[in-house]
Amino acid sequence: MVDDASAAREASGDQAETERQDPETKASPKLTLPAFGFAADLLKKTPEDTPVAEPEPEPEPEPVMTTSGIDIADPRRIFAFADSLERNAADLAPQAAPVRLETWVAFRLAGETFALPVEPVREVVRVASITRVPHAPTPIRGVTNMRGRVIPVIDLRLRIELPQADLDRASRVIVVSSRGRLLGLLVDAVDQVIHIDLEKAQPPPDDVMTVQSDYISGVYHLEDQLILLLDIDRALVIHDAPHVDMADTAAQGSAHSGSAADEATAGPA
Repeated sequence: MVDDASAAREASGDQAETERQDPETKASPKLTLPAFGFAADLLKKTPEDTPVAEPEPEPEPEPVMTTSGIDIADPRRIFAFADSLERNAADLAPQAAPVRLETWVAFRLAGETFALPVEPVREVVRVASITRVPHAPTPIRGVTNMRGRVIPVIDLRLRIELPQADLDRASRVIVVSSRGRLLGLLVDAVDQVIHIDLEKAQPPPDDVMTVQSDYISGVYHLEDQLILLLDIDRALVIHDAPHVDMADTAAQGSAHSGSAADEATAGPA
């Protein structure tokens, strides 16, 4: 009995010494068994195996925004404010329609200014010599030699039914390409190359347009002058005016007058 008591005291002393040397052992939690379950499954579950829930991160504070959408806590808020001013100015600025300018060649005939697109124009040359061709169509002034190539020269004065003018130092031939052919247009003078916004061009008045003048494609105001825009392909197509026989007209008028006089002489029945 004495030996058993001594053994118990020694075991108790060893356990106390172990707890003093190993504080983690002393602080280890006690295992609490549930009310039911298999012993093997319950012993497998230790506090170390139990997952510890991580604390949820605290939500970040929402930024305080100004009426222009700038965070007042942003260190770069001065630049952000300047950018917002530029964006507002761009949004409020009126969106102007893009201007589409076309290049035309302006020339003069009998003191009036005309123009034709630059695309069909090949070159503008001084008048050298024009050789007349017998029985050529009326607007054709003759032919000329262009570096070994003979081309017809159309007098635009005659084409638009203006009186023919003598050639002088200002006279020019505008060489154009129309329907696969090279042609020369004789004009009084070539003024300059101009840029035209066709959106501002006005159609010619209907009361002055006829089949013979359908080559006028529009009217354009440039500073203080009025420019007639020509369609070169239409200008080279001649529509003859309907021929009126003045003798037949006079005979019809005489017959109508005679019948009216007979009716007046006969009087009422």
